Amino acid sequence: MALLDIMEFQGRAETGEVIEKSSKFDIKFSKTMRNVVKKYGVEYTPDSTVISDEQADAVFNAAVELLATCGIYHNDTFRVIALTEEEIRATADHYNSNPHISKFGQGDDRIEYGYRKAFDDTMPIMAGGPCGVIGEDWHDPYIRSFVKEPRNLAMGITGGIEVIHGHSAKAGTLSEMYAAQWECEQIQRICREEGRPGMHQGLLCTASSAAASFACIDDHDENRRSTWNTQIGIHIIPEMKIDWNAFMMAKFCQDRGIEPWTSCVSLTGALCRHGGDTAVGIVCNAIAQLSYGHGGMVQMFANHLDGTWSDQETQWATGAATRAFERNVKTPIASVCAGIEPYWRTYAGMWQAQAMTISNTFNGCAYFWIGGHSGLESRLTSEVAEACLKIKDPAEADALMNKVFAKRNEETEKHTASGAGPREFVDAYDCEQCVPKQELIDDYEQVKGELAEMGLPL
Repeated sequence: MALLDIMEFQGRAETGEVIEKSSKFDIKFSKTMRNVVKKYGVEYTPDSTVISDEQADAVFNAAVELLATCGIYHNDTFRVIALTEEEIRATADHYNSNPHISKFGQGDDRIEYGYRKAFDDTMPIMAGGPCGVIGEDWHDPYIRSFVKEPRNLAMGITGGIEVIHGHSAKAGTLSEMYAAQWECEQIQRICREEGRPGMHQGLLCTASSAAASFACIDDHDENRRSTWNTQIGIHIIPEMKIDWNAFMMAKFCQDRGIEPWTSCVSLTGALCRHGGDTAVGIVCNAIAQLSYGHGGMVQMFANHLDGTWSDQETQWATGAATRAFERNVKTPIASVCAGIEPYWRTYAGMWQAQAMTISNTFNGCAYFWIGGHSGLESRLTSEVAEACLKIKDPAEADALMNKVFAKRNEETEKHTASGAGPREFVDAYDCEQCVPKQELIDDYEQVKGELAEMGLPL
């Protein structure tokens, strides 16, 4: 079952239905979403984050009809790229018939991301990496904290630097290329110094434009990214918007044999009313990206319109989307296991991260591309995921998750009420020695102990 050629998407982007205002596309998308969610019986259940087979299949079928009805909106041509239901199902069948394995890294750091089912015995791969805006003065120890962590088998992301040598990394300008290349060089150096030169480094982050991304890839330069240790984003913007930049990067990945970064996100509280809508939106987004990107793995994530995540509603959406793919598409699925920015590297943030870890592990995620905001936190995420493998009863899993989400909400509210912000990396780690400070260690140990008391066999 052949996938559509990517050039077919340019043709449809230039000849499809004209919708001069993207808001009109949004209205059609939202109305269709409501219809298909009702038609297929997709129902968000806040007291149960273990997703049933029936709900997973309902989400998948609703997403297929949503994509076939609405298509993809091209922001540059103001046209709709239409896909038929037959083409959409052919794409899904292509992957379903050939469960994909994505291979990265070299030598001792060679890894393989494979398809994983709900309650699978296979351990999700920890690919925790540094995210957010990184300062030049603490860039080295932040990256190094993840490279040093033995449980961290790869980095799902490495970036991004905002200002380097006084130059702001502004997208679409020369400084974006300059900053991204500087960052690539530093990451390669750190990996070599830590004895992990073959480590996969995940999504190329600071570079977002096609030109800057391409300038960072060179298999013959040790200071650049290689085809075996990088990924390039080919995203559809929520909800179902795209531009030429994404298509150009997808074509580059296909030509160079690079695994594209297929990242699928939907927002709860905007065009998607609740977790059920959001799950359908994520799957719709994912199938569309596979149709033109031809990637072998998919990242899924949900957040609210205000930028928050990790609660039961967003995790239900991510879990339902993961299970829909696990049953009907069979690509390795990744997600995030990390706290919200105001809670980074704090006790409350660790609870946010572990609520996600437990839900993602039970529902079939194959790897985690952010596992906390320091190397120590990625260790915790990996340890918790490993403990979850011992639980096979969905009812037991749901009971545990309800306890964890309740604790997550309690600690989030306490932290918010206190007025405290995140713990900065320089306050969490001794940057000279690149080791966690005692306060971060204490939080790590406390969360582990309390999870064990809740019934997680750590």
